Amino acid sequence: MGQPVQQAPTWQYPPIPIPQPPGGRRRRKKKVSRGLLIGLVVLAVLVVGSGVTLLVRGLGGDDAEAKNTPSSAPASESPSQSESPSTSPSPSTPRGPTVDEVVKNSALYRVGPVAASKCVEPPFAPVTVAAAQQYYNRLLPCLNRTWWLAMKKVNLPFRNPKAVVYVGKTPSPCGIQRSVRAAYCAANETIYLPFSVDNRYYTTNPVYARAIMLNTFAHEYGHHVQKLSGILASSVSRQAKMTPNQKLTESRRRELQATCLGAVYLGANATYIPMRGPLLTNWNFLITHSGDDYARPRVHDHGNRVSNYQWSLTGFNNKKPDSCNTFTAADVRVN
Repeated sequence: MGQPVQQAPTWQYPPIPIPQPPGGRRRRKKKVSRGLLIGLVVLAVLVVGSGVTLLVRGLGGDDAEAKNTPSSAPASESPSQSESPSTSPSPSTPRGPTVDEVVKNSALYRVGPVAASKCVEPPFAPVTVAAAQQYYNRLLPCLNRTWWLAMKKVNLPFRNPKAVVYVGKTPSPCGIQRSVRAAYCAANETIYLPFSVDNRYYTTNPVYARAIMLNTFAHEYGHHVQKLSGILASSVSRQAKMTPNQKLTESRRRELQATCLGAVYLGANATYIPMRGPLLTNWNFLITHSGDDYARPRVHDHGNRVSNYQWSLTGFNNKKPDSCNTFTAADVRVN
């Protein structure tokens, strides 16, 4: 909740123009008589004080400023110098993006189609904790490659997240994980994966378990992408100032975006996983039957099955993060 929003600055100081010497062609000096020269020097001595005062006033200063400004001050500290027509005025420090601007206009939405990692699905048999951990360990670099290339396109930071398979309960900076479902903890950038859930599905229907594990891992990685782009922290910050119903809507925007980003990865890599035959059939069944409709106790914070299905298909078919901008979508699309 207290994570800083980090955005690459797009504003730059304007270049300082090179001062040009006054005048044009050099003219031949005219000879001045000795008497006239002495007269000019005397005249200059008489009017020098009033001349300086008029110059300061003409440049926009006042008497108090002229008296209190030390004559040895650097040019950057002198108001009258900064107003010279031969230099540009010093700009004020630009403000950073607001939380609304981050979630709605993040650089993430300018990535375009993500590149495939070209990874095939790792060997799959979560019959032990070690086997499940190995599966995710081999899958993780595949997602890392696709999203590293994507973030690099728009100069967003990138860090590899961690994946932890656990049994029963395990502590985390985000609280105790209790084997209910997978979770992403932004505080230590770790995806927590309960072994009991994966193993139970595997003993019932191995192909369906594959679809669930792939989809779940890609979804939780979507939260990591949100963290890196500043969207996650900005959304949580927005949510803190909302009414209870608005908070649930904001949570659904965040979760449905992670679902869509996960589907972006699966769609971009569908040829290589490969997503076809029974695996694709089971994945289609999964995204049709995922959402708050099936949660016990039912909390409307992840989106209903219609919204989950629509955002999953959107990400899978478009393969672009900008198709996952749930924060500019109408409320009806994030039910």
